[in-house]
Amino acid sequence: MTKALLGAILIVLLVILVVVLWPHGEKQNTQRGPSGGNTPIAKPGEKVPRPSEAPAPPPTVGSPDRIRDVLQEGKTYEVITTAEITAPARDKQWGFQRTIHVAYRAEMRMRRTIEKNDGHRVVELRHILEAAAVKVASQVEVRFVPTEPGSLLLGALVALLDATVTGGGASQLAPAVIQGICVGYQAGTEYLLDQANTKVTAAVDSLKGKKVRITFVDGQGVVELEPVDCELTEEERDLLMASAVVTDAYLLPDMKSQPGDVWDVDGRAFSDFLPPSWRGTPRGKVSIRREKDFQENGERYALLRCYSGSITVDATDSSRTRLASLTPRGELKYNITKGHIESAKLQATGTMEEASRDHLLFETRFETSPEVRLTYHCTIINTP
Repeated sequence: MTKALLGAILIVLLVILVVVLWPHGEKQNTQRGPSGGNTPIAKPGEKVPRPSEAPAPPPTVGSPDRIRDVLQEGKTYEVITTAEITAPARDKQWGFQRTIHVAYRAEMRMRRTIEKNDGHRVVELRHILEAAAVKVASQVEVRFVPTEPGSLLLGALVALLDATVTGGGASQLAPAVIQGICVGYQAGTEYLLDQANTKVTAAVDSLKGKKVRITFVDGQGVVELEPVDCELTEEERDLLMASAVVTDAYLLPDMKSQPGDVWDVDGRAFSDFLPPSWRGTPRGKVSIRREKDFQENGERYALLRCYSGSITVDATDSSRTRLASLTPRGELKYNITKGHIESAKLQATGTMEEASRDHLLFETRFETSPEVRLTYHCTIINTP
């Protein structure tokens, strides 16, 4: 009798949860998300060479020791990146004649297992565990709850989308799903986000759950991709081909540099800091200064600061125009003991321009330069 009663209570709670989370009186939109509608061009196990029309690769590192240090053979690195954009805008969902507020957040979590690294050629097995984005368009000012590098907010939304949209896709959700992770403000006070004043769109990237073996050669960039137990679309291929792979070797090229030293970093080195859903290749130049060295929890660190320069994020195929121009500023924490960037917090102002027709930011016209916040976190989860 007790078990039956408990079971009935659980069923009622589940029904209540669905009613609260699901949008009322609104047809579920299951349009395909970024690259979700593309025809696969590579089957599982098929090796895909670098196409002749691929963008120019990142610069040559030219230091086998640096390449071996930042991606150590046999180790697995877990990387979490987030990107947030907030600004007044004119959005298609509300009609372009009125100004509303937009808050956008994208998250990605992946694991990178370094199978081979001889200081010139790197073979990495990359597993995209999570990749999703949410856009909140509201009549009141909205912001996501601030998070530190390594923190994810969209887990519950992703679980809801996984239950309704497969293969990558976008969907309209009820504002109730963002209570607690996104806050509305009006006249300096917290404001309730509801169906009348707020619209929420979420998308799962088609790369979520996929494993790809990436072969990188210094000076040539990514030269080969091999999907493992999955297929790849053309957009997914182009995005992965643009990966800098040895990012940390570009951000801190010389371990013998001293606090106060400065150097320029090619914008392509920031490719793995950006959400995969942007499907863009960064270009430009950012100046970095080694601020100071310090110790923390028995490990040695170098604090790096992005203090000048800008990057543009360009579409990787001819059918789309530039997505963004950014001026990243902020700190990167390099773990000298372990040999990799451990965390980064970057703020930027910029311009957001036209994206592909199925992108969450498409037909959002920003009234002012949006505020952009990028975070990055990396940890080694095993040792050889």
